[in-house]
This record gives sequence, C-alpha cells and structure tokens, in this order.
Amino acid sequence: MKRLLPVAVGIAAAVSLAAAAFAGPSYDADGKIVIPENMDRWPTVGTTYALSYEGDGGTTLNTVRLDPDSYDAYVKTGKFPVGAIMQLEVRTPVTEVAPAKGGQTQGAVVGRSLHVKDEKGGPGTWTFYGFGASSKTGSAIPRSQACYSCHDEHAGTTDTVFMQYYPALKEAHARVASAPE
Repeated sequence: MKRLLPVAVGIAAAVSLAAAAFAGPSYDADGKIVIPENMDRWPTVGTTYALSYEGDGGTTLNTVRLDPDSYDAYVKTGKFPVGAIMQLEVRTPVTEVAPAKGGQTQGAVVGRSLHVKDEKGGPGTWTFYGFGASSKTGSAIPRSQACYSCHDEHAGTTDTVFMQYYPALKEAHARVASAPE
C-alpha cells in the first residue's frame, strides 16, 4: 500500500500540471490575438464543402480544427473550456489533379479565422478573429458583424459552435452525456 501512495500522488500531480499547462490564446500589447503555430497539426473536427455563408458564396473546401488541449477537454467533458480555439481554413477547390480523372481537392488558402472562447463579450462568449495567410496576429471581428448573430441563432444551444458540422464532437458529447455517473 505504501508504494501506491507515491504513484497516486504522481498521477494527481501530472493531471494538475496538464490542466495548468493549457494557456489558451495569447494576445499582443494592442489586444490582437497571436496566431498559434502548427495549427495544421491540430485535430480536424470537421470539413465542409461549398457552404454559402463563407466568403463570397463561391465553392470552397473548408477545414475546422480545434486546439489539442481543448479537444482533449471536450472529449472528456462534452464542454469547451475557456480558451478553446477553433480555426477555420478556407481553400479553393482544384479539379482533376493527376492521377484523378474527376473530383476536387484542396487548393490555395483564401481565408482563415479563429473562433475563440475568450469570454470578452461576457461569460460563455466566443470572439471571431480574422487574419491573413502570413499574419502573426489577428484582429477581433466586431460584434456587430453577422457571424455573431448567426452563431447565436443557429448554434446558441451548443456553445455557439455549429456542432451539426462536427460529427466527431457530437459523438464525443453523446458519449459523455450517456456515461454513468
């Protein structure tokens, strides 16, 4: 039994350090979000094709990623932690890339944005940030823009996240909700 105590303490310390290690987003002196590095390595939570609410309504291929710490927290709890960062990457479609004889694949990036649960607009709120392909920082999109009211209206019960586009997160939430307490 004496040997188990140090192991238990070690596990508790590791869990505590892991929770403390999540720093969430960073901001510069002007209040702009610092664009995280290696977002291409973040877990992909959804992909969409030709959603008309993006850009000029043209055909695009889109990937949404969630930062790894928030992904891990979500699949365990079914809730997004404060500091969660979702990245939307919008790309043009490329047709008939050899050896394919049909279909489309992702081409150049035409837009990127972040959806951050930073609670700057009050408890539980998220902020949208726009940024260019080579930008190191991003600016908050004003709350008067339609993205906020659209997310409130169409995803208000799911932490303003369009869960209908993210089946892996919906499945994780269902597992947590149905787990015995």
